[in-house]
Parts: sequence; C-alpha cells; structure tokens
Amino acid sequence: MELIAKKWYDNLAQGKIMGARCLDCGAFTFPPLSVCRQCNSRNIEWQEISGNGQVIMFSSSILPAKKFAKYAPIPYGIVKLEEGPCFFTKVEGFDCSTVESIARENEKLPQKVKAEVQKIEGVNIVVFRKA
Repeated sequence: MELIAKKWYDNLAQGKIMGARCLDCGAFTFPPLSVCRQCNSRNIEWQEISGNGQVIMFSSSILPAKKFAKYAPIPYGIVKLEEGPCFFTKVEGFDCSTVESIARENEKLPQKVKAEVQKIEGVNIVVFRKA
C-alpha cells in the first residue's frame, strides 16, 4: 500500500480524519496527497480536519459495490469542508427513499454536516451526518 494511503487509513482507524496543508501557499487538500493541488509543492504537513462542512449536492446509489449491496440505497453527496476542499462521500440524515424525496432534500441545500469515521464491512470510511 502506498505510504500516504496507509497513513490515511491508520489515522482513520484512530478516529482521526486528516487533510494536508501546504506550507508554501496555505492551500488545504482533502483527502491528503503528497503534493499541493494549488502550487504543486511537496512542502505539506498533515492536519486533522474540523469535520465541519455543508452538503452542496445529494443523491443516492442503488447499485453500490457488491460488498456494500445490503446497505442500498446509499445516500451520498458532495461536502464542502470548512477548510475549503470538496469531498464526495456517504452522508446520513437525508431521505433517499424516492426520487421525490431526493429532490426535496436538494431544495434544502446547503445543509450543515459533521464528519465521523464509521467502520462498514471492515473498512473505515468518512461519513458526514446532518448536524
């Protein structure tokens, strides 16, 4: 496993959700990479995110990966983090039972959410729950 991915999952296992701050331009990258997305610097440091964000788009998946099929439909969205970057992930507290309910939920956006680490089918993932 690539070192950065291992470090990411090791932190998730400890309940820490990490990003990377560029020490040259100050940009924040999430999930962390070994290089800044803004200025291409490798002068970065890992930093725990606040966990605060807003869902700016919401939908669901009725055909998830086989490992997660029993959880369908899975609500997911684009979360704009307080630190700046956007992240596409599972969101909770949103009604995805019908196309109409998804449309209604999108009319209420943006909605505040808070990040947490959940272990699903043996995998630690970042999930955002309606605040």
